[in-house]
Amino acid sequence: MTLSFLPSLLLSLVVFFLLHTTTNGAKKSYVVYMGAQSHLFDASLQELDSVTNSHLDLLGSFVGSTVKAKDAIIYSYTRHINGFAAMLDEKEAAEIAKDPKVISVFPNLPRKLHTTRSWEFLGLTKNGQIPDSSAWKVGRLGAWPESRSFQDTGLGPVPAKWRGICQPGHNDGVRCNRKLIGVRYFNKGYAADLGTPLNESLNSARDLEGHGTHTLSTAGGNFVPHTSVLNIGNGTASGGSPRARVAAYKVCWPETEHGGCYDADIMAAC
Repeated sequence: MTLSFLPSLLLSLVVFFLLHTTTNGAKKSYVVYMGAQSHLFDASLQELDSVTNSHLDLLGSFVGSTVKAKDAIIYSYTRHINGFAAMLDEKEAAEIAKDPKVISVFPNLPRKLHTTRSWEFLGLTKNGQIPDSSAWKVGRLGAWPESRSFQDTGLGPVPAKWRGICQPGHNDGVRCNRKLIGVRYFNKGYAADLGTPLNESLNSARDLEGHGTHTLSTAGGNFVPHTSVLNIGNGTASGGSPRARVAAYKVCWPETEHGGCYDADIMAAC
């Protein structure tokens, strides 16, 4: 009789496990938005750390502990907005959304870059690909200090009030100078959605598409005459701001079927 009861017991345990898994669901990345920050640009490191700790305390109260919260959190937004990005299941996300300190909780969604047919018209791309003969490849793309738009000739030391960083990256990452004074990349939200470790080469702020470099050099680059298509494709033809200092923040990555610019990364760069 005991033996005949055993299969039924095992079946019940299996059904319970399946129901429990279905209810909680797999962990996905979410952004928890709590409004604007009360402090301004002059916040101390202690104040910023205090904001992060408050995020860990809140998250920990829903996932079981601050230790688990540290494992789940992707970003802590401490400067302009108040909030964080974290790996949560649907139930946890729904419960956090009910907290009176939280304004909204939303999935970390991908966005697609939009452009026109200009790249094809200029001969920089062909059928959506960059051929070896393209000016983008010949001209060495990217936010490099070697690019004429980002040369620092004649500029003095970086202002002491600058609090940005030149984030170390992959071997072919971007190096800062006295004009290109800040470089960062944000790909944790992208990695969280992919669910697999990123290739090391993606840990870099290098602009491999050209659009970001063109925009940055136009807004604050050194003046470089439009002498050829190479200059236009390389982003070196700028609006002429030789005394300006610039920083490059990268948030867009090789596109998945959904997109390559994720909300969590975009908010981290703001």
